[in-house]
Amino acid sequence: MSRQDRTAGQPSRARRAVPRTAVRLARDRRGNVMMLWVMLLIPLVALVGSAVDLGTGYVARKQMQVACDAAVLAGRRAMTNGAVDDTVRAEAAKFFNFNFRQGFLGSAPFAPSITSTTDSKTTVVIKAATTVPTSIMRMFGYTSLPVNVTCNASQDFVNTDIVLVLDTTGSMAQTATSSDTVSKIDALRNAVLALYDQLKPVQTQLDAAGMRLRYGVVPYASAVNVGKAIRAANPSFMVSNTATYRTRQVVADYTSENTCNSYYGSYDSRRGRCTYFIYPANTYDISDFVAGGTVDVNALVGTSGGQYGLTPVAGGARPTAWRGCVEERQTVRMGSTDAVIPAGALDLDIDRIPSDDASRWKPYWPEVEYANYYIGMYRNEGTRPQSACPAEAAPMKSWSRDGLRDYLATLNPDGGTYHDNGMMWGARWASSGGIFGPSNPDTYNTMPVKKYIIFMTDGLFETGYDALYSSYGIERIDARVTPGGNNSNQDDQLARHKQRFNLLCARAKSMGYSVWVIGFATSLDSSLTNCASTPSQASTSADQAALLARFVEIGKNIGALRLTQ
Repeated sequence: MSRQDRTAGQPSRARRAVPRTAVRLARDRRGNVMMLWVMLLIPLVALVGSAVDLGTGYVARKQMQVACDAAVLAGRRAMTNGAVDDTVRAEAAKFFNFNFRQGFLGSAPFAPSITSTTDSKTTVVIKAATTVPTSIMRMFGYTSLPVNVTCNASQDFVNTDIVLVLDTTGSMAQTATSSDTVSKIDALRNAVLALYDQLKPVQTQLDAAGMRLRYGVVPYASAVNVGKAIRAANPSFMVSNTATYRTRQVVADYTSENTCNSYYGSYDSRRGRCTYFIYPANTYDISDFVAGGTVDVNALVGTSGGQYGLTPVAGGARPTAWRGCVEERQTVRMGSTDAVIPAGALDLDIDRIPSDDASRWKPYWPEVEYANYYIGMYRNEGTRPQSACPAEAAPMKSWSRDGLRDYLATLNPDGGTYHDNGMMWGARWASSGGIFGPSNPDTYNTMPVKKYIIFMTDGLFETGYDALYSSYGIERIDARVTPGGNNSNQDDQLARHKQRFNLLCARAKSMGYSVWVIGFATSLDSSLTNCASTPSQASTSADQAALLARFVEIGKNIGALRLTQ
């Protein structure tokens, strides 16, 4: 049998080797990782590429949003005629292009759209859209990513009432520092006008929209001059018939010369009679006085002369008219740690409407107010306490600059520092309740009213226990706030008034006032700091330049623009 015959019908070696190779390949896993890497490389590149390119898009959008916010605020500030015009567009575009340069990160050329909303011409709207190129994702057909933003800004467009509560005590006649060129009262006048100038564009825009920005001014010292405003609200809110004052009275008595001398009297040795003063609480008919008439004070309290100003002498009439300061209505002797205003403290009840003499105010009348022999000897007229009646408070209204300037010129530094007087009447001045409520609605022309108190002082509390006639009388004698006499003193008096101030500040803030407190050339104690609505709204100003800058800063905050999107 030939070899060919022997191999016929048998597979060749090559044919037998193929299955063996396939088996070995199936069993041999070397190189599989490379195959898997090749399979996964494409999606991995796509993933990394998208992260890189999306990150670029995120940076571009974030920077565009910064540019949009800056531009929309700049455009809104540039608006003067209540509409988005070419001036507004130019200002907004300038700020946009400064913060987002054309071609940033390869962005395509574009121009932001600067318009207003359909329902408010005073709202600036900016829309911007462009694309940034991709790097890795373009291998997969994505050559660019869209980037777009929208933002708008509008004025916090509401009616605005600002009550300026201004310390006009005696120290305001001095300069704040040796380098200042004007007195503190002149620096205050300039600062208030700077606030007015800062807010004048807002006032103009509000007027054009049928809304208003008003100012009221409450100068305060140891008394406040609010009587005419009270009577203008309703004459029945003032005591109008009789009122009692700590005063003096001329008497003649038969006594010894030694006794007469102890009374600082005038002795008639021929008759053995002494003419001298006593110091009672007298009740007077005040109907003409409170209505604006003049009263012969010498007919009520007599005249005096002699070494100490106590000896009664003959004298003519001394006509006196009411300047407008008031004594406070009924109160109670609160403790220095009382946490709430007592029900009987009608003076601290901001919105209470007077219904009887206890809840009415009476005229402040320094011409008839006296202490006694043992309090305040050697002062003017012997026993007359210090007194002060500041300039008349100015009611809430829309002012012209000249009108406000002329009013500020009437502020006259004098008197002690009773912060509770200032805050009490500052809170009343723009309240929608109380005696001035009809003039101070919470809404005006259907729009809400935001209310602010700017409280400025150049000193901490300074009260006069026996030497001062305040809106609470002579406190050592009248004992309305303190126990009086030797049961109290100036430190106790001060602590009680300070707590009253604390509670009044809390009350003002609960009424919706945003309170700013400024210490001018003085530090702020905790009661003044805590009176402010926020810590940033309490500050000190060392000199005239700092005071002016602070008032401007407050004006910027009150009239601030706000992003609405």
